[in-house]
Amino acid sequence: MQNDALLKELAECGSPETLLAAILKHYPDLKAPIDIEAIAQRVGITEFRDLETPGASSAMMTDIGKAKGVILCAPGLSAQRRRFAIAHQLGHFLITSQRGDRQCTNRDLAESRRDTPHRKEEMQANRFAAGLLMPKPLFSAFVDGLGKLTVTHLHTIAAAYDVTLEAAASRYADLTQAMCALIFIKDGVVRYARPSRSFPPLSIEPGAPVPAAVKSAGPEDKIAWLPAEVRDWLSLSRDARPPKLTMQILSKANGFQLVMLFVNAAAERRADEEAEKLATERPKFGR
Repeated sequence: MQNDALLKELAECGSPETLLAAILKHYPDLKAPIDIEAIAQRVGITEFRDLETPGASSAMMTDIGKAKGVILCAPGLSAQRRRFAIAHQLGHFLITSQRGDRQCTNRDLAESRRDTPHRKEEMQANRFAAGLLMPKPLFSAFVDGLGKLTVTHLHTIAAAYDVTLEAAASRYADLTQAMCALIFIKDGVVRYARPSRSFPPLSIEPGAPVPAAVKSAGPEDKIAWLPAEVRDWLSLSRDARPPKLTMQILSKANGFQLVMLFVNAAAERRADEEAEKLATERPKFGR
């Protein structure tokens, strides 16, 4: 009966957020790492198979009414990417407006844009996958318990939730209250960025070379907060006061780097208030 109640609720949901709310309601005691296969089986996925299609990382096959489905994953995927792929395909399966049978690439599983119908569907499936593997209440409480902000927390999050570092970073950027941005780099070139909602607009784009200070950082370097040059990273209007920007650099031996940019929002508010106070108190002389 409980299973029937969940399926009935899911059938009435139209967005990733309402689907997640319904699932979390029926799983109030979820703990990390989430047993994604057990949840998928409960809502209609009958089997998990290997996928042999070149170029595809995962796929789904369903009956006509999307009551039952099979999820397929490329055998070469890591355990963490396979978990995300299953959650992603489960999103396609449960979002009622999306068709059943489909194949997805690695690019689809990283899609965050919504400027075409295809990208919007992949983005929605990714939002669902992130929200199910890292449920907001559980995730936020876990992050709060980690203490002071540092880029190394992302490894801790990824290990606890059995997800990739990229998935952990993206979810962190979505939910954190901190004014920060995460920049993924390979061989000195920006791959993509994940800014938090409150972070200023970035000027650096995918494909751009990174600043010299980042390129010269190595795996043996101590991870510490360093001053960052605002003009290297942010897009600001001429009359705007540039914020104080700091960064941490996590470097790997394979050329992978993750940069965390940070702006202290409280300090910036105080600086703005002080500047406004000085402007108000400055004496004005007549001609």
